[in-house]
Amino acid sequence: MNLSRVEVKNYRALVDVAVDLDETTVLIGENNSGKTSFLEAVRLCLTQAPSRRAEPFDDYDHHLPSDAAQLGDSGDTSIVLHFSERTPGEWDVEVQQTLAEAVVVDGDLRRVVLRLRSSKDPTTGEMSPMWEFLDGGGNALRMKRPVSVVLRDLQQLKPFFYLSAVRDAGREFQPRSPFWGPFLRNPTIPDDVRKQIEADLEALNAKVIGADARLQDVKDRLGKTGDIVSIGASDAISIEAVPARARDLLSHAQVTVSGRTGARLPMARHGAGTQSLAVLFLFEAFLASMIDKLYGHLAVPIVAIEEPEAHLHPAATRSLWTAISEMPGQKIVATHSGDLLARVPLAHIRRFCHQDGRVVVKQLKPTTLSADDARKIGLHVRATRGELLFARSWLLVEGATEVWLFEGIAEVLGVDLERAGVRIVQYAQVWPDPFVHLAEDLGISWFCLADGDAQGKDYKKSVVALLAGRPEADHVLALPESNIEAHLCGAGFGKVYETHVADQKRAKITAKPGDPEYWEQVVNAKPKRGSKEAVVIEVVEEMRKLGTTSVPPTLKRVLDAVVRLGGGTHGP
Repeated sequence: MNLSRVEVKNYRALVDVAVDLDETTVLIGENNSGKTSFLEAVRLCLTQAPSRRAEPFDDYDHHLPSDAAQLGDSGDTSIVLHFSERTPGEWDVEVQQTLAEAVVVDGDLRRVVLRLRSSKDPTTGEMSPMWEFLDGGGNALRMKRPVSVVLRDLQQLKPFFYLSAVRDAGREFQPRSPFWGPFLRNPTIPDDVRKQIEADLEALNAKVIGADARLQDVKDRLGKTGDIVSIGASDAISIEAVPARARDLLSHAQVTVSGRTGARLPMARHGAGTQSLAVLFLFEAFLASMIDKLYGHLAVPIVAIEEPEAHLHPAATRSLWTAISEMPGQKIVATHSGDLLARVPLAHIRRFCHQDGRVVVKQLKPTTLSADDARKIGLHVRATRGELLFARSWLLVEGATEVWLFEGIAEVLGVDLERAGVRIVQYAQVWPDPFVHLAEDLGISWFCLADGDAQGKDYKKSVVALLAGRPEADHVLALPESNIEAHLCGAGFGKVYETHVADQKRAKITAKPGDPEYWEQVVNAKPKRGSKEAVVIEVVEEMRKLGTTSVPPTLKRVLDAVVRLGGGTHGP
């Protein structure tokens, strides 16, 4: 019984968003883009007990469109959770019976829709909550049992757990912690085994006390208490160096981990990354062992995890996706790690971003990419460690030469590409179209640069067809020259390329300086040493010496455009 869709309106910064959820869903987005608010909204619905008197939202949970706004000015605050079958008959008969009053049949599939809504009372001016289960038309269902009872059954079937980004092993491995504590209380040890353990503990305790005459003397003298006050049977005073009962022994249990020296140290004494990971797997053990016991055999948890990569080395982070995927229940993960994201299938990603002053949530549509394109882009994402998916704007270029060049130009012009939210993406091995389609679905702006040769013209033509009426100049440019190297030569950096012409190729340069073909022939001559990327690095170094005015105007306009598309600006 999966949570398939969540709709949130006027909750904090989330004015109107809808998020479809998978078995494992990964949320990405910049800080303050609404990821945590989304998780909090789901938690609110699945952990609160409904009451007409108690307002589940505090004042700052209601969206305030301006500093002068009052509660309710934006309209109702609402959170709607959709639970749906993925295939006909997927839900267990007991689940159907438990939630019978709330179940709505939509074609061959069953659904349960819960809405928490808070409206402004026109008389009191206060916000008033309403918990409802909805029919197929979005209307409140009439129910025999109180909504609170049905909601309690739903929360028992779909218990919600939240692992925040701050995971402290010193706190989580305490006897009273919600995940470690249940393993220590009321252990399920067979009676015969328990009795033998406690007999062994008693014998061990007697041996420890008897081995130290001072402790035995203390015990004898404390025994005199019984000569003055009644304290029960003889030998009522004892010193328990070792707990006498198995449950008491477990209450003192702690997890230790060997350090590199071999010394076994308590978990809380290890590094933050080890602690964070240990808490994550403790939580997995809790889910695997305790859900049936605490919530019943039908329960399937929803697990929200914030920044599972916290404090981890990138290599460890890249291994984390498989572990998270294998956790019991439905998972919603919020991450800022490109290393983790590089392992996540594109279809499982939900991107929170700002658009026209509001938070929107984007995802790759099922029909956008062919299987082959998805595979190729997936390889590219892994090769670039997922960082391109965090960008606000992509500069699509043919190859590595342009990557080196534009990163250098940005430095010369004083443009911080990271701060501007720009990522330079190579498309020649894939073709630009799939990247454009992916960018459009995920709400990432883009600008495509192509060479002026036949292949480049084909690239441009295919991308122009995707503009849907937007100005071509804002998104696409094909160089007038056949390649970027010839463009740089014509822009004043020809001497750099002339020094790299091989002697045996020099005779093939038949055009004279100033002729349109001259720089084309220079570029096509095999370099004496190094690659095209090495030569363009020399060009960038020359730009640094000459200053900002040496940057070719066409390339500066390209960089200006992609920064502007990402919502950033820089100097003249």
